[in-house]
Amino acid sequence: MWSGALFALNALLNLGLALALAWALPASAFGAFTVYFAAALLLGNLAYDWVRLSAMRFYTPVARTKEPQLRATLDAAFCASTGIALTLAIIVAVSGFLPETSLASLVALVAVTAANAAFEYWTALCRARFDPRRYAIMVVARSIFTFGFVVPVALFTGSFVTTCFALAVATLPSITYGVLRLKDKEARPRLACRSFAKRFARYATPMVLAEGCYLSIAVLNRTFLARGGSLAETGAYAITFDIAFRALAVTASVGDAVLFPRLVANLHRQGTARTREEIARNVAVMLLVLAPAALGFALVAEPLAQLLLAEHFRDVFARYAPIAAAAGFAYTAQAFVLRPVFQVELRTGDILLAAIAAVVVDVAVLIILPTDGLLAASIAHLSGMGVGLALVLRRAILSRLIDWPLRDLGKIAVGCLLLFAATMPLRFEGHEFLTLVGRAGAGFMIYVAAVWLFDVAGLRAFLKKGAAPAREEAKPSAAPGASPI
Repeated sequence: MWSGALFALNALLNLGLALALAWALPASAFGAFTVYFAAALLLGNLAYDWVRLSAMRFYTPVARTKEPQLRATLDAAFCASTGIALTLAIIVAVSGFLPETSLASLVALVAVTAANAAFEYWTALCRARFDPRRYAIMVVARSIFTFGFVVPVALFTGSFVTTCFALAVATLPSITYGVLRLKDKEARPRLACRSFAKRFARYATPMVLAEGCYLSIAVLNRTFLARGGSLAETGAYAITFDIAFRALAVTASVGDAVLFPRLVANLHRQGTARTREEIARNVAVMLLVLAPAALGFALVAEPLAQLLLAEHFRDVFARYAPIAAAAGFAYTAQAFVLRPVFQVELRTGDILLAAIAAVVVDVAVLIILPTDGLLAASIAHLSGMGVGLALVLRRAILSRLIDWPLRDLGKIAVGCLLLFAATMPLRFEGHEFLTLVGRAGAGFMIYVAAVWLFDVAGLRAFLKKGAAPAREEAKPSAAPGASPI
């Protein structure tokens, strides 16, 4: 559980940083920053993520001991990927696709891309090694430096370029710590081999391209607004969808950080039937938390905007947060609930066509919908994510990869309906804090009571015993030591 809690802490701190920067930067500068940071995430995904994903899948405690060439190849591949990132950044710069393009903004883009990717890689090694202490040090150090350095820089300069540079610099202490403390003495650089690199590429490339498609939707929509409307409008759209996606990613990543590494570690120790049973329970557990989180976010969006956001973001956030919550649920259900099943089965190619279709649908909606740019971008985002989820779900059903826990899914749906019915009428005019607390508190109590009453995913037995009976057997096998803001 420590890895999940730390992963959630990291995501929450990143969310807090995004909110702080929305206050610190002028509206137009924040809009430009969101476009460039979305581009940095996309470039980092295309250049580096194949290494990070391979580390999470193959760098198990057993493999770390028996195959030192695996870690040597991971490190070499990560260093080599910097060349890919630089090439992609030059292509972006030459194309003139991004707004406010200059030599300084290009260098800032490369710096943020490389720094963020390095942080993600070394924290992925911590998670794969079941090393929560070092993971916590890296997360806390990064947060201290970002809040203590990046936010003041943004406040005093008001420049998105300087803020990007500051963000890259603030990540360096954590990266340095990871490089020094996460060495494998036997994994010398000369052991890196091409066969392992090919294996990593075959496994991760479909997922990298798929995730690249989903990340490109954010870049396309923000650029669409920046060119057709204004950077201030772009910032309002970005903060709405970023908060929704990150809030749900916090929820989903807690379970994913705990369940996926353990499932991979157990994969070769249990039979096919046991693995499928564990996958089905993981699906139920993830949706047990993710579905009410998405619904709850939409219900508290309006008072949340009044309490947390700068005035020029509030109206857009209140209007479009329900759409953003639905799009965020579609993405996180696809990425954190269904995609791990394909990763375990090494069938990652199945998710790529769904991602391509999502981008096509997003662009089509941007072209078809008239006038209001914010409405077009929001509907396009939801449509793209919805199509992606539907196609991945269809493939999972047709391939019979999951023994679907239909009874638990039905109970979760009933619990969500009760949550909605109980909280929607609660509104205290002129008292946003009371509305937020009332809806959040009532929704939480109603949903928890329903889940306990229905005993979803064996929750009662889990809480009474203090551990899941099936999976805890694998815990001793773990040798002692997943969107950036």
